[in-house]
Amino acid sequence: MEDVYAAGHPQGLRFTALYDVAGRCVAVAGWRVIANTSAIRKLYVDDLVTAEAARSTGAGRELVAYLEDRARELDCRVLDLDSGTQRTDAHRFYLRERFSIRAFHFSKLLR
Repeated sequence: MEDVYAAGHPQGLRFTALYDVAGRCVAVAGWRVIANTSAIRKLYVDDLVTAEAARSTGAGRELVAYLEDRARELDCRVLDLDSGTQRTDAHRFYLRERFSIRAFHFSKLLR
């Protein structure tokens, strides 16, 4: 993970974590601001994870709300993320949080 951070930080990769009252990390997101032709400027969430014990407690919702606020502060037009097709519980969460399914993401493994 340190290698990912070392390479990603100069590219804009940042992490935001949410802690409970006991000081335990309950949710974390890796994100970056991207300029591109389709969104002009977006906050892209590389990864958003909530600890299993903290799911359905509002932690994910709180982290998404923070990311939305951060995106607005950074003058982004879109908050964007990808989610694997097998992650149906995550999809239900994103839909509840008013994300829309706006595209298919295509990928070709090169190794």
